[in-house]
Amino acid sequence: MIRGLYTSASGMLALQNKQESLANNLANINTPGYKQDIGVMRAFPEQLLSRMRDSEGPEFPGVPSMPGQPAVIGRLHTGVYMSEALPNFTQGDIEESNNPYDVALMDNLQPDQDGNERRLFYSVARIEDLTQPAEPEDIRYTRNGNWRVDAEGYLMTSDGYYILDDQNQAIRLNDPNTGINVGQNLKINQAGELLYRNSEDEEYQPLPTHSRLGLSVVTDPKKLAREGTSVFRYEGDIEVQSIEDAEAEDQAALAAGEYNTPAITGRYGLQQGWSERSNVDPAQTITNMMSVLRAYEANQRVITTIDGTLDKAANEIGRVNG
Repeated sequence: MIRGLYTSASGMLALQNKQESLANNLANINTPGYKQDIGVMRAFPEQLLSRMRDSEGPEFPGVPSMPGQPAVIGRLHTGVYMSEALPNFTQGDIEESNNPYDVALMDNLQPDQDGNERRLFYSVARIEDLTQPAEPEDIRYTRNGNWRVDAEGYLMTSDGYYILDDQNQAIRLNDPNTGINVGQNLKINQAGELLYRNSEDEEYQPLPTHSRLGLSVVTDPKKLAREGTSVFRYEGDIEVQSIEDAEAEDQAALAAGEYNTPAITGRYGLQQGWSERSNVDPAQTITNMMSVLRAYEANQRVITTIDGTLDKAANEIGRVNG
């Protein structure tokens, strides 16, 4: 009976963690590029109960009965727990903002030949020396395309990370050394190339030091660990590829006849002036929160019932009336 208390209590703790995860998803419903977390519920390992030093143990053919052999009572389940919250990297809806510093990333990359999922991300980093490229261990990944320009003219995310180019260098749009001040004249095409409009001839031309956004192909994105709201750190074993390397491998595989339909090339694009919304479904999230609440209340009732039964056992059963 007391075991039932522990089982119900573990269920309540697991449901509380899941409710917090769902509430966090709902709170970030308007966060650009946010990916909802899905709570993974697991059961504690089963325990096999036996009576020790019991001569009434089970008999096995060909095995002599030993004195003191334990008698199997049965299995004991000790409840559930929420082991982790895994991000869901499905594409969120995009909405028009008409802001040149909002860039929606869209991809339909196909799995690799081992069946591993692949997703496309912006490369970002926190850098101390902005004249040097970011170190590989400092690079993070995000789908948040809601950007701004800091006081020194560098392109940044709302979380304070520098946007990287294809050389892992922080992108500087406004540079007094070159006299370039992009302002609202930034243009990013579907391939991620960075252009600005020259005030002299009104023609778009590439930035002097940055040719393309740093887009990264992450294989098996479930190995991404969340840092903050919409920035992730990769902890997997498969190497993260730049979009250029991934496209080159895709073209080589097509030429070699390994497959006939491109898996990377032509399956991604960027839309400037648009923003990718979070992939949280508010109706489904609220429904899940209500289901979790009902399950939590059911565990509460179990604990209340067991507590009442124990109270009667301790204070009423076997009581001698004087």
